[in-house]
Amino acid sequence: MSASSTFLVASLFVISALSAPAIAADEPKLQPLKFSKDCSNYSGETPSFCTIVESTLKEIPVGTKVLYYGPVTNSPLFTSSSVVLAVAPGDSTIGYCIVYDTATPPTGHCAFSAGSGSLAGFQAILNVTVDDKKIWHWEGGYILGAAPK
Repeated sequence: MSASSTFLVASLFVISALSAPAIAADEPKLQPLKFSKDCSNYSGETPSFCTIVESTLKEIPVGTKVLYYGPVTNSPLFTSSSVVLAVAPGDSTIGYCIVYDTATPPTGHCAFSAGSGSLAGFQAILNVTVDDKKIWHWEGGYILGAAPK
């Protein structure tokens, strides 16, 4: 085999290896998730809180407190805050939310990256909206269990 033939075969091998789709080992699939929360007790102080009034996830039931720790919880323009969903002692999850409060209607995103107890490995990405009755909605997807390595 000539040097140019060997180069051609090696090049074709590299190109085919690079263009082959990557095979993910047990890639987690996001499950649908929806929360609704009442923020009538939200003060803008640290921490402020809302209360879950609807949940599609049994590990985060109705009545769960959503605690906001800032750094920005009382701006007239936006909220940018660390968030804790406090279900019970030892069962919680942490995340971060940013909401454009002066948009019409207000809109934003929340991402949760870790949890403890019954929420160990909880990760979620959620869109934030609010309805005419001032009930806030988080909707998106989640995984629960061991975090990917």
